[in-house]
Amino acid sequence: MDRLLKTHLLDLRLTPYRVIATSPDDGFVEFVANSHTIQDIEAEHSKDLKKFFCHHNPKQKDQAEVLNTFVKSCAGYCVMTYLLGIGDRHLENILITTDGHMFHIDFGFIFGKDPKPGPPPMKFSRQMFEAMGGAQSAHYRDFRHYCCLAFNILRKHANLIITLLTLMADAGIPNMMDAPETHISKVQDNFQLALTDEEASHYILGKIDESLGAFLTVVNDKIHSFASYWK
Repeated sequence: MDRLLKTHLLDLRLTPYRVIATSPDDGFVEFVANSHTIQDIEAEHSKDLKKFFCHHNPKQKDQAEVLNTFVKSCAGYCVMTYLLGIGDRHLENILITTDGHMFHIDFGFIFGKDPKPGPPPMKFSRQMFEAMGGAQSAHYRDFRHYCCLAFNILRKHANLIITLLTLMADAGIPNMMDAPETHISKVQDNFQLALTDEEASHYILGKIDESLGAFLTVVNDKIHSFASYWK
């Protein structure tokens, strides 16, 4: 998806780290330097992502670039995780680097499956929203604009993405082995191919609003943070 977006000259500062399998149960995952979970950032910087950015980038000109990177990468991953139905999104499997790149880890639940009740369409938390400056800020408007652009670009390549998923149906991927046609169909539905680009933009903006206002997400995050603390 990152490559597809870039062919349309849309670089959303994504972080596609490498993975090498060495057996059906083992492998290597590329280490992403200078990255912190949002949960750790909240604990250290009083739930304020902007404080984290300022702490690691004291120069004003650097802060502007870091925030721009954060807005773009947040938009990219919101759209991609929505399309693929990535579940179990909590503050320990979303990371941010000191230069603003946000990215996801841990893809044990996909195609709409989630261990928690009432998951939002995508993980867009109040903390991310506030780091962008709130509803009236230019950064938040940019975020929504990038989400619309990314969604419509990827919709143009839906057949390629669905074909790749179909080829993976027999790969033994958890959440896909049982009724792969059903799971692939869910992804295809997420593309909303019957809509025009304008209608699709309104659709994905609605998913952003729904995710931001999801009450159960806040409850689940607090429960997860509490459970992690007692570990």
